[in-house]
Amino acid sequence: MVVIVGVRTVRTVLEDGEFFCPECGGDRRYQYGVGRRFLLVCGIAVLPVSRPASSVECAVCRFGFDPGVLTVPTGRRLTALLRDVTRALAVGALVAGGESSPAARAAAVAAVRDVGVTAYTDELLGADLYAHAGEDDGVEALDALAAHLAPGGRARLVAVAARVALADGPYRTLELDMLLGAGARLGLTRAEIDRVLDEAAGHMPL
Repeated sequence: MVVIVGVRTVRTVLEDGEFFCPECGGDRRYQYGVGRRFLLVCGIAVLPVSRPASSVECAVCRFGFDPGVLTVPTGRRLTALLRDVTRALAVGALVAGGESSPAARAAAVAAVRDVGVTAYTDELLGADLYAHAGEDDGVEALDALAAHLAPGGRARLVAVAARVALADGPYRTLELDMLLGAGARLGLTRAEIDRVLDEAAGHMPL
């Protein structure tokens, strides 16, 4: 009698979705599941020979990853966060000093359009100003985005808000407070924030 013995991994899929695949370098579909190696006898799994282990498998490259990979935002999510943060910073800069200024409002609209919200208008800006919830508005998105930006990207966001603040004249005290707070929230030092604000002021027409 011939008995064929082998080992096979049996995997149970628990969920699927979209993630950023480190191997592919882009957003891909994934399957998250638990796998366990079994001893095979005549092709039948009869005895587990390993502990259950969870993993994430890319639907394209088929590489397996630790479940921690799902904590990294997808490119789609990062784009949405960038737009939300830019919108919140532009509105925050206006609330701090230039809400009624046509030039400042135009700068805010342009800033939001520059990150891909091409349908953004002064009417939508007015709705955002009306709905503004105070200094904590946009903080959740700001914190989520900051962890995934290089220092240059963080500085750029502060510069965008600074240009909105400067569109109707020099920085006001409340505008400076808002910009310093946003920069600190993004993880920039005071010296780095001051440099960004000075550079933005230097590029504005007199």
